[in-house]
Amino acid sequence: MKLATTTADFRHNFDKASENVDWFDGTGFRYLDLNLYKIIYPGSPFLDERWERWTGDMADAAAAKRMRFCQAHSPDGNPFSSGEEYEVFLKATIRSIEACGRLGIPQIVVHARDIGGYPSTEYHGLNLKRNRGFFSCLFPAMEKTGVRVLVENSCDRHAPTRENTRHFPSTAAELLELVEYINHSLIGACWDTGHANVQGVDQYRSIVELGDCLLGLHINDNYGDMDSHVAPFQGTTNLDAVMQGLVDIRYGGYFTFEASNILRDGAVWPNFRREWQFRNEKVTRLKDVPAPLKRQAVALLYQIGKHMLTEYGCFEE
Repeated sequence: MKLATTTADFRHNFDKASENVDWFDGTGFRYLDLNLYKIIYPGSPFLDERWERWTGDMADAAAAKRMRFCQAHSPDGNPFSSGEEYEVFLKATIRSIEACGRLGIPQIVVHARDIGGYPSTEYHGLNLKRNRGFFSCLFPAMEKTGVRVLVENSCDRHAPTRENTRHFPSTAAELLELVEYINHSLIGACWDTGHANVQGVDQYRSIVELGDCLLGLHINDNYGDMDSHVAPFQGTTNLDAVMQGLVDIRYGGYFTFEASNILRDGAVWPNFRREWQFRNEKVTRLKDVPAPLKRQAVALLYQIGKHMLTEYGCFEE
């Protein structure tokens, strides 16, 4: 397996997003997951005619550093919203697939979402139908570009309503059911080890159950309480269970980290640094991690991944 990590490891300035690529130079990583999760904001170049130039700049930046984008993450949003909010979200999601096509990125992770409400049999069926309805809107872009869309497991901690304590899909069985229900040759699954650890599922059995459907990974850790997105060995995830599962299904994709909080900025969800005032003024000199220090942490993340893969005889440069 080849190691990859998300461009979200460094704080984004989407107006000059290509500059993020430069920070990975010297960390060991040559393969990147293009993170577009926070791309929807007022004035974003990705939402108007500038998006093609923005995409071209990303391609040039990666080429200059001899790096390659191997995966992407679609924008954050609610596929069950309405009006302008939904139109902007759908447009950005489709555009993210088109950008992948231009950048030669073979696959992108797009979140499914629980519709909320009481988890009755009818609710379960409606959840499947509503999610398929959204993903079917992406089919034309997928088929035009050949880009695969990967649906990711969530966890009940992310349940959208108090009335329903479940969040579909949060198990391998639910994820597999949804992928099969959407029923498109360019739809697959992404396994998030952090979500799985919060959910408390058996990582080995889950990965084996997904089998050939598993085409992408989000490798991260936590203490089982919150979706903290820290590095392996910083939490309670059983890493042997993850690795043995990947070996047993002969997983052939990238070992992609989504562990950007190996060093955490102060205002990053879900854990926020406590604020402090001195002489009636808020002090923030040490609120965030400086990029040079974060670069060293990302270099350590590469070494962690190399160790994990080498122990199981599947590390590739």
